[in-house]
Amino acid sequence: MAHSDEWIPNVEQVGGEDGQQAMNYIRSLMNEGRTDEARGELQMLIDQDPQNSRAIMAYGMSLMRDNRLEEATSYFEQAMAVDPENGTAPLLAARAGLQGDNPEYAETNYHKALEANPTSMQALTGLARLHQRQNKPDEAIEVLERALGVDPQSDRVRSQLATIYAREGRREEAKEQLEQVLAIKPGDQRATVMLANICTQLGETDEATKVLDGALKAAPNDLRLLMTSGRAKLAKEDYTGAESLFRRALTAKRSRPEGGAGPMANRRGGAGGPGGGNGPMAAMRQNRGDRPNAMAQIALVQSLIPQKKLKEAREILGKMRRNGRPNPMVQRLYGDAYAMEGNFKAAEESYRAAIQRNDNGEDILKEIDAAKAAQNPEGEALVQLYKDSFKDRRESRRENRGSGGMRERLRERRQQRGGGEGGPGNGNMRERMRQRMAQNRGNMGGQGGPMMQGGGDGDQNPRAGFMRAMMARRRGDN
Repeated sequence: MAHSDEWIPNVEQVGGEDGQQAMNYIRSLMNEGRTDEARGELQMLIDQDPQNSRAIMAYGMSLMRDNRLEEATSYFEQAMAVDPENGTAPLLAARAGLQGDNPEYAETNYHKALEANPTSMQALTGLARLHQRQNKPDEAIEVLERALGVDPQSDRVRSQLATIYAREGRREEAKEQLEQVLAIKPGDQRATVMLANICTQLGETDEATKVLDGALKAAPNDLRLLMTSGRAKLAKEDYTGAESLFRRALTAKRSRPEGGAGPMANRRGGAGGPGGGNGPMAAMRQNRGDRPNAMAQIALVQSLIPQKKLKEAREILGKMRRNGRPNPMVQRLYGDAYAMEGNFKAAEESYRAAIQRNDNGEDILKEIDAAKAAQNPEGEALVQLYKDSFKDRRESRRENRGSGGMRERLRERRQQRGGGEGGPGNGNMRERMRQRMAQNRGNMGGQGGPMMQGGGDGDQNPRAGFMRAMMARRRGDN
């Protein structure tokens, strides 16, 4: 679960009383974008005192900002050698490992950070997130339970733990953690929505409705709350109540996370930069602002069909796209409408069209056709074969959500588009990083990092450190 207070390294976090004035000046240079000058000042501090771990780490962080991760890690390694008790340097190295798609290196350094400071919440939560990425839920839970021993009032840790429990099907435990989150931080929207969804899955629809009704009083026009509350009423077969909420959701807006534009704002130019309030994406959102929310339209139709308000349901469906992502659900809802009025032939045609768009749609249809041949069903019994198939698929997706299967499919799709695990474009950078690592294996040599070679430009230093080479050397030498 993402949080706005997730630790992101920056130069300010390695400052201290020693050389504070110089570090303040260097930070000002960094903030002004005068990176080369800042590195020159850092190099002078390092030349004056080769044991100055703060300056060494700051130099490494400046490189990490530029995605020069191989060089950055050599600085963090040097800082650890200079000050083994410093817990920040291994945290920075772990962060670089994550950015460089080297989970082994990241995990090693998270453990180093915990050796230096066993109560480091940054190291504990970072290690837990790494285990989640590696599809190691038991290890992640163990680490988060340690973190709760350090800070039982951490809503962030409890939310992270609840997410893992929910993905593993341990809903009662997830519910308990989310109730604790809301006791610590009343009104937390994400926890409220997640708790309501879990209560609905447990069949505790009255409790889900109660949780959401309280949240809606505080934020009556929030899209996410309206949608979740409407779905809870659908589960209770309160179609009139669901319809009312979904109608409000048609034009509602999702609220921003607490703290404004969120953690990416400072890294992407604030509200005026890309992704901010005045950028091109904001203009696109404004241009489609009068358009009804597509998911709310689908949900509204789901509430109208059981009430036999089929004319309005079809009017809504007729305005929705029947190609691309919405297609399967639109076709399925057409089938539900036909089934409600007893037109089972048309219902079957729509259901088959919906299933064909699934990844394994042909296989599903073969199974249905085999069942039809064996049972020769008609009318409601025929329609039920398709409805059971939809239900089985939904339950299967819910079970696989935390098992890594969905993540594997997403990773495959990104790779097909040429992107890496971290998003479009990162794959190329990581591939270049792996190639440079391979070319420079064994080039580390000696104990000094690049700052000891004289000069701050990492591109001119052939002895820059590479993470996997360091790991190999450590395993071989130690």
